[in-house]
Amino acid sequence: MRHPRRGLAPAILALVLLAGCVTYPMVTEVGGIRIQPANGRVVRQGGGAVFFADIDSTGKFDDAITRVETPVARRAQLVNAGGAPIARLAVPGITLVRLEPTGPRVLLSELTRELRSGEVVIVTLFFEKTGAIGVIAPVE
Repeated sequence: MRHPRRGLAPAILALVLLAGCVTYPMVTEVGGIRIQPANGRVVRQGGGAVFFADIDSTGKFDDAITRVETPVARRAQLVNAGGAPIARLAVPGITLVRLEPTGPRVLLSELTRELRSGEVVIVTLFFEKTGAIGVIAPVE
């Protein structure tokens, strides 16, 4: 007489082994948004300052900076390479966007206090999808 439980043991063993196989997809594989600002710096300029940073987008989808705030300035404005104000700065997926002297940047005006070389300030970038991200920026 054949025992019915003997055929069940290999099937259970196979299910247990297969359940242990797990893969973790990368952000770009699932299409998420991942923004990492780096190299932030604030350069004093006249009665104000200018904020520069590298915005590294390693996710698959686009995002955009819509607003900038910092406690050291009453006004923080995104401007394009020509210095004209812009309402938003697109950050395409899988791209490095630089806020730089010859490109888009953030002008800080109506400073709340004098900025000293070597001190560190936090500049918050507000993204449409990602939300707020603070960037630590030394003052030059």
